Amino acid sequence: MLNPTSKELLIFMYKNIRQLNEEGYLGIDFYLSKSCNKSCHYCTAWTLDMRNLDVDMDFTRKTLEYLSPYKARIQLLGGEPGLIKNLDEVLNEIKKHKNLVPSVLSNSFVRKRYPHILEDPSIIYQEHLVLDFYEDKIEKLGNFNFFEENENNNYNVIIMTPNYFKYRINHDLSILDHTNTQFKQFNSRAPDYNFIDQAPEFDRRICAAFPKVPVVDFELQKIRHCSKKVINGSRQFEVTKENIDKMMNFELFEFEEYCKKCTEHIEKRSQDHILNVMAAGNV
Repeated sequence: MLNPTSKELLIFMYKNIRQLNEEGYLGIDFYLSKSCNKSCHYCTAWTLDMRNLDVDMDFTRKTLEYLSPYKARIQLLGGEPGLIKNLDEVLNEIKKHKNLVPSVLSNSFVRKRYPHILEDPSIIYQEHLVLDFYEDKIEKLGNFNFFEENENNNYNVIIMTPNYFKYRINHDLSILDHTNTQFKQFNSRAPDYNFIDQAPEFDRRICAAFPKVPVVDFELQKIRHCSKKVINGSRQFEVTKENIDKMMNFELFEFEEYCKKCTEHIEKRSQDHILNVMAAGNV
């Protein structure tokens, strides 16, 4: 029997997203900065202004210390985390806590500035590489190929926009059909979809309940109830041990009046349509 290489042993030590979910890890979003080099129509939190690109490490250490007793995946995003000047420092700080797993969500800019992140299986790397699908093409945010199945904890994130289904019916997307691709429902803030009626009230409110998803806003240095651009006056909480404990025990958040008015929309697709697409071998 061959002895495994040191890299193989290293990979074996780290859990993938499925394993983390099965073991009860909760996702906590760290919005490091709202700055982004793109303006995707489905994104809910971004600005093209370059601001807050140096993360306050004292605030980071304090927040991580409060979260340390809990099993959590710390999801670094924004904005675009690849723009953060001290991203490595933030990741290294997370790694000091045995219960916390670092995760980075990027539009592929991380590949340019921090390519070593993709080689580190202790970091969950998720990539929004696609702006949208069209009848005859895929519009990407970077000049990179999709990830194949891998053990480095690198994942494609595919937003299932209306155009995704149109494209998939006519084109082979089997390159994405593996455990390192995450398919996400589409939520629109695009003017093209204003004619769609809002989803039922409960479906619009469901994001307001932990764990979908607590937000630590690093620009405000507060816990935010909602990160969406369309929400003005989202409830905010001080980052204290008491509030973190309440958050992690499902006691901090409640449904708010603005949850009923949220203009974000998760498009509903009929079960028959999904079954037809699956029968055609396209899912």
